[in-house]
Amino acid sequence: MRKVDRLFEIVQLLRGKRLRTAEFIAAELGVSQRTIYRDISGLMASGIPIEGERGVGYLINQPIDLPPLHFTPLELKALRLGADMVKAIADTEMAAAAEEASFKIIDALPTNRRTMSIRPSTAVYIESEAELRETLGIIRGAVDNHDKVEIDYRDKAGQATNRVMRPLGLEYWGHVWTCTAWCELRDDFRVFRVDLIERCSLTGQKFKLEKGKTYKDYGERMRRDDI
Repeated sequence: MRKVDRLFEIVQLLRGKRLRTAEFIAAELGVSQRTIYRDISGLMASGIPIEGERGVGYLINQPIDLPPLHFTPLELKALRLGADMVKAIADTEMAAAAEEASFKIIDALPTNRRTMSIRPSTAVYIESEAELRETLGIIRGAVDNHDKVEIDYRDKAGQATNRVMRPLGLEYWGHVWTCTAWCELRDDFRVFRVDLIERCSLTGQKFKLEKGKTYKDYGERMRRDDI
């Protein structure tokens, strides 16, 4: 991460009167606490109104003028509804990211618009089970990092199998999540319902995206089959 990007992220983490320790910021940005202390000192010297001290934490109490975000009221409601949906159906880490993004959007609005109600006129009343959220988190991370995953799977007919898969993508269909993967047991693409996965764990092995075994290849096969 470039220094200028890191400084911007530090400011974003401290805005809105949220007390953050150097340890927390360092973990979020993947750098040392010494680097954070040095960056914060530089930001304070440049006039950024950061308050706090080592061992306690830091925050920004005063509004900071950044280029305004020009969203219409309806666009703001749409963004909030989207964030609420992510918080309701996604894994814990993704849900937290959605909440953080909402906070940043509100905080970056011009001061005279921050009190505007952006609650959507529709609401989300879905709540995923903790076990499902945990499985989603493992699979989403595996998709991003190309990690092989071992699962115990029980299909709708009740047949149980143990498989190692290469997860390629997650899809939400309005009532269930599915994972499209390359199944090493069948040596072919398979689509697994995440709620039917009884156990899910990383194998510790990585996989490479091979020609004929990618998410794009699966999509092209589906299009061919539809013709």
